[in-house]
Amino acid sequence: MDALFLDIDGVLNSDEYFDKVKKLSIEGIESEIDVNKIKLLKRVVEETGAVVVLTSSWRYTRKAQDLKDLLSRYEIYVDSTPFINNKRGLEIKKWLEDNPNVENYVILDDEIFDSYDEELMDHLIKISSGNGYNFGEGLLLQDVDKIIDRLRNKNIKKIQE
Repeated sequence: MDALFLDIDGVLNSDEYFDKVKKLSIEGIESEIDVNKIKLLKRVVEETGAVVVLTSSWRYTRKAQDLKDLLSRYEIYVDSTPFINNKRGLEIKKWLEDNPNVENYVILDDEIFDSYDEELMDHLIKISSGNGYNFGEGLLLQDVDKIIDRLRNKNIKKIQE
């Protein structure tokens, strides 16, 4: 099994999308999540069979169910990492420990966290240029190709226990 660890802000939305939302008065969860980015994510899931695991702070907010419902409309069903003091790297490692059948994984995030060690950094595909200060461009087609290539490359070792 392959896993795709997913951040939301800066991955499934972008500065350009928020500008568009303001002009078009889009409401609901679609005002925060770009459906076109979900379609790109869907392509990754279809081509790799990877399970999607939320790492975003969205997973424990009041919007979590709305997000899951929106993703499920595109047949993307998600699991979530556990909460370990907002230490995203530790949360990913714990999820991997609890799911030992993961052969390969990719981390999609617009930020690099202090809790990402060298092993996790090897699996990170940094999305956007914002690094937590704005949303950048979000998930792009060239990112999708890179993600698919990385997930197909089984030579990248999973975390050794």
